[in-house]
Amino acid sequence: MIVEYLPPKRDTLKTLRLVNREFYRNLQYAYFQHLVIDVGSNYDDSADDMTDYIMKTNILNHAAPFVSRLGFSFELSELELATPQIDAEDVIEFRDWGIYRWPVRYGSGRAGSRLGRITNSLERVRGITNIMHQVSQIHELAISVGGGLGYLQGPDLNPRQPPGPQPVFGEPNPVREVVDTSLPSLQTKYSKPYQVELMEKRLAALGVAPGDISNTINIIIASEGTTMERFIHEERPRAALPVSRYGESRVTRSPSQHSKYRLQPDQLTFTQIRLIYQHVTAQQALVQSVLVNVMDHGKSYESLTKINIARLSSFHIHLLCLDELWASVPTLREVSLGIVPDWRSIIMHNEAMYESRQVYPADALPEVFKLLNDYIGRQEGIKRLHFEWLCGGELAPGWLQRNKHVLPAPFLKKHRLVICSGIENLLILPHITHLSLKNCWFAPNVFYRIIHTMAQKHELVSLELETVSLTGPPIFREEKGVRDYDADYQPWPLSLSGPLPTDQPGLIKNPLALSWSHIIDMLTPGPTIRQRVFKELLPMEPQLHIKKELKLRKLVFTSCGYVSLPDTRFVSDRRFQNLKYPTELRESVRTMSKKYARKQRLLGDYMQVNTDRHLGRVCELLDPREEHSMRIVFGLRAGWFHAYGVHHIRSALQDGIASPGYGRFSGTIEDDPFKIVAPEEELQTYRFDTTLFDRDYEIEDKKTLNGEMRKLESDLLYELPPEESDDENNNGNGN
Repeated sequence: MIVEYLPPKRDTLKTLRLVNREFYRNLQYAYFQHLVIDVGSNYDDSADDMTDYIMKTNILNHAAPFVSRLGFSFELSELELATPQIDAEDVIEFRDWGIYRWPVRYGSGRAGSRLGRITNSLERVRGITNIMHQVSQIHELAISVGGGLGYLQGPDLNPRQPPGPQPVFGEPNPVREVVDTSLPSLQTKYSKPYQVELMEKRLAALGVAPGDISNTINIIIASEGTTMERFIHEERPRAALPVSRYGESRVTRSPSQHSKYRLQPDQLTFTQIRLIYQHVTAQQALVQSVLVNVMDHGKSYESLTKINIARLSSFHIHLLCLDELWASVPTLREVSLGIVPDWRSIIMHNEAMYESRQVYPADALPEVFKLLNDYIGRQEGIKRLHFEWLCGGELAPGWLQRNKHVLPAPFLKKHRLVICSGIENLLILPHITHLSLKNCWFAPNVFYRIIHTMAQKHELVSLELETVSLTGPPIFREEKGVRDYDADYQPWPLSLSGPLPTDQPGLIKNPLALSWSHIIDMLTPGPTIRQRVFKELLPMEPQLHIKKELKLRKLVFTSCGYVSLPDTRFVSDRRFQNLKYPTELRESVRTMSKKYARKQRLLGDYMQVNTDRHLGRVCELLDPREEHSMRIVFGLRAGWFHAYGVHHIRSALQDGIASPGYGRFSGTIEDDPFKIVAPEEELQTYRFDTTLFDRDYEIEDKKTLNGEMRKLESDLLYELPPEESDDENNNGNGN
C-alpha cells in the first residue's frame, strides 16, 4: 500500500528497500517490475561473450521472477561519439632505437574489438534466448537502439534536457527539474585535442609513466617527421547531398573553420563515421537476436500483450517487416513505435574507407508505411497503436532543433504526395480501436479522410494526438486556374491576450474550411460549432442535429496546432502570414529572435541542415477567432499550462521560445452518454468531400521540383553545380 503513494521514481523504491529486511523482501516485486538490459555497457571488457556475461550476473537471476516489462537497450551516446573509443588503426612499438607506429593489417576480423565481441555474441542468438527464457512471464517487451544516423545535437545543448541514454519505459527527452551543468554529457569543448588525449591513453595502457607521456608523444612526432599541428589534425568532410539529387557528385557546403567542438554533426571525423558504422552493425545484431527469439518462442510468452519499439533508427525498420514475427505472438494487443528518422547514411567501401552522405529524413516514411500497412495493420488482435517521430518538434531540445524538423505522419503510400487524399494513397488501419500519434503533421484533407474512414467503416473509438499539426489547406491547380480556399482570408483582429466574452453573439463563426476547428467539428462526438452558429442565427428555430455515423467517442489533444512547410507549391500558408503576437509578448519575441540569430551564427556551420522539402516548422501563432471558438465549444485551451509542467516551459524558454505553447491547444472531448438522440429524419449530414484532392499529382509536382529544390539548397549555401535543363536533369525529382 505504501508503494501506491510513492512518486513514480525508481530511486524512491531503491531507498525504501534499505529500511529493513522486510521492506527489502516485499519491495522486490515493485522494484524489479521493469528491467532494462543495456548490452553495450556495465560489463567486463575482457568477457568473450557479452550475453553469457549478463546471464551470470546475480541481478538477472534475482530479478527474473518479478519482471513484467523487459527492455533491451543499445545506444550510442553523443558523448561516446565525441570521443570515440575505437580500435586504433596502428600499433605502437618500442625499440631501443626509437618508438614507431605501424599500420594494422585490415581483414584480420572484428572479433578482437569491443563492439566486435558484442556483435558476435548477439549474432549467436543463444545468449538472448537464455535471457528471455528467464523472464517468460513478461507483459511488455521493449527495444531501444539508436544513435549516430539521426539528428545530432552536437554543441547545441539544453542543460534541462541533456543528451544521454533515453528511458525505455517512459517519455523520451525527459526534462530535469534541477539543472546540473557538471554533467559529462553537457561537455562540448575540450582542453586538449582528441588525438593527443587518445595517444595519452594508449601510452598509459602500454605502461608509460604519466610524467613521460608528453615527451614520448614528442618523440613519436619527431620520428615521423611531422609537426604537432599535423599530428592532431583530423579531416572533417561535409556530408554531401543525397545521391538522388546530383548522383555521385559530392555537393556540399563550404567547410567551417577549426573549432574546439569535438562533435560537429555536419562535419564528422573519419573515426566518428567508422564508430557509427560499427555501432549500427551491433545494433542490428541485437534487434535480430530479440526478434528471432520472439519468432521461435512467441507462443510461450502467454502474458505478452505489448511490443514497445521505444527507439529505433529508420535504417532498421526492415527488420520488423516479417509476417512470422507478428503472427508468432497471438496474445499481442498493443504496439508502440518510436522511430528516429535517418539524416545520414554510411557506406563502407573497405575497412579503411567509409563515406557519409545525407539522406532526406522523410524517406523513412515508406518504410514505416510498409510496416504498418502490410504487417501490424493486418493483425486482427492488435487494437492499440502508438507512433511518434523522435526528431525535432516542440519537445526536442536545442535552439536549432526545437519547433523544427517535423515530419509528416507515415500514412501516405506515395509519401511526397502530401495532399493526395485518394483512399489508395492512405494508410487505413481496420482493426485499431485506439490510435495515438505524436510529433508529426498531416495535410488537413488527408487527416480528415483517414480518421473519418477508420471511425466510420472500421473500429476507431479513441484518438490521442500530442504535438500533432496540420498544414494550411491544399492548393489545387485546375485547368481554369488555382483553387485556393484562403484567397479571401483575413485573420481576426482581436487578440488572444485576454479572455474573450462567452455570451456576446457573433464572435463565433462557422470554421474555415479544413482548419482544425472545422475538422474537429466534423469528428467530435459532442456539440459542434455549426450547431452553435445555427442557434445564434436562428434562435427561434428547432435545434440543429448532426448526423455523423462515427464510432469515435474520445479525442485527446496535447499541444496541437499548425506547421508551415518549405515547399508551398501545393499547400497554402496564407493563414499564418499575418498573425501577430499580442503587444505584451512582442518585446520578448524580438529579444529571443536576436539571441537565436547569435546562436545561428555561432553554431550554424557545425550543425546538420537538410533540404527535405517536407520538414515542417511549428507555427507559434493561432488565429484568435479559431482559438476562441474551440475554447467555448470544445473546451480546448491554448498554451502549455494545461498540457505540460513548469519544467517543460522553462526548458523551451532555454531554447529561445518566447512563449512556449502559445498558439497550440490542448484538451479532451468525450461523448456524452446522456445526450439527446434526435429522430433519424431530423439529422443533417456534416462531412467534407475530399474528392477534389484525391488525384495523383506526381507529374505536376516533378515539373517544378528541381527549381524548388535548388532554391532550398541555395538558401542553405550549398555550392551547386550549373543548372541543367529539365530534359537533361535525370535526378530532378530530388527525393
